[in-house]
Amino acid sequence: MGPMPKVKVESQSKHSPEETFKKIRSLLENDRDLRKMDPNYTCQFNEQSKTGSAKGGQFTAEMKVSPKTGGSAVEIEVSLPLMLTPVKGIVQSTLQKKLESALA
Repeated sequence: MGPMPKVKVESQSKHSPEETFKKIRSLLENDRDLRKMDPNYTCQFNEQSKTGSAKGGQFTAEMKVSPKTGGSAVEIEVSLPLMLTPVKGIVQSTLQKKLESALA
């Protein structure tokens, strides 16, 4: 398998890393639009390292929350199969919006 196109989404949060991690976790586990894109994905999270991953039929995603002055930083990297390259932009903007509203 060749390299998969990657989509990277980053956001800043004024919440603590713990709080931010909880918000992103619940977004990834419960968001209906994300489920629509791939109803079969499963998530795994590591409370200690504040990381998580989601794996579906169509994609894999890695999530990481790190402490930052005045709050925290979130990074989500999604790997898509080549046939989904055309929707890369949609995936990216959807995630970005959801991330920002989850952390607002």
